[in-house]
Amino acid sequence: MTPALLIWLALACAWWIALPRDAPGRRWHQIHMLVPGLVLALALLVPPLRAPLTAALFGGGATLALALLGWALGDRLHNHALMDILYPLLALGTALAMVLAAGGTSVPAWAALALMALWAARLFVQLLGTNLHHEREPYASLRRKFGPRWRWWSFFAVYGLQGAVVWIWCLPFAFVASAAAPTGTAAIWPWAGLVVWLVGFGFQAVGDRQLARFKADSANKGRIMDRGLWSLTRHPNYFGEALMWWGYALVALIHPLGWLGLMGAIHASWFMGWGSATPGAERHMRKSRGAEAWDAYAARVPRFVPRLLPGFRSGRRR
Repeated sequence: MTPALLIWLALACAWWIALPRDAPGRRWHQIHMLVPGLVLALALLVPPLRAPLTAALFGGGATLALALLGWALGDRLHNHALMDILYPLLALGTALAMVLAAGGTSVPAWAALALMALWAARLFVQLLGTNLHHEREPYASLRRKFGPRWRWWSFFAVYGLQGAVVWIWCLPFAFVASAAAPTGTAAIWPWAGLVVWLVGFGFQAVGDRQLARFKADSANKGRIMDRGLWSLTRHPNYFGEALMWWGYALVALIHPLGWLGLMGAIHASWFMGWGSATPGAERHMRKSRGAEAWDAYAARVPRFVPRLLPGFRSGRRR
């Protein structure tokens, strides 16, 4: 545990030194480069947390290895949009490493992994078609902004940062895999997690499918999708993603200290709804679809959490 903490501190120092003064989201980087070290220090100081956080440590090793592999490939292809393709595989590899490090005997953990594998396969196939052949935004703009510095800074800016985020989200798996078989009232948590995960998966998969069909119709070019799930929330895919992470976090409650895994779901919800995913998508949509049309849509439809009250009327397409 101590060598791992020293390795992470060395990596965090390199990250801090490499952080450009003009890097977007400097505070975001500074916080996330410290979180893994704080978690490892907690494992040393609090013995009951040693088993799950040791599993989390091995998961972090898998995260780092996959991030390095992705960065090397993205650098060779001059396309760091590969991170978006790697993202679901990064999450799956991190969670798998946590489960194996804890002994690999937890049935709830393997069940949760099976759900994650289903999500990862669907998202991987979807992203493969849009991110493989050319570098999309914001990666292309960052490459132009940083010039020669981008080759090395891209590891921390893209793979290191997103790797740290994914590792935090996967923490529930360390607690699930370290827990004894649930009995009594604790046995309800895996089922509760499954229900929440299925709702989230439905929102993401159906929402993505509805949007793909909308975009496939040339008559909708330049218009805003506000039908189906997109009439309930402006971002059903991101909302669904957050719900799936809550599903894993609920399963983690079979561990006496599993409530600490809720930090992963809380972070994922904030990231999806308010921190990065939704704000970035909204800025793009407002610019590409026109401020007037987007503001009218935003006035009718909630930003993140769906409005499911009786009498709610979905708006017409604009």
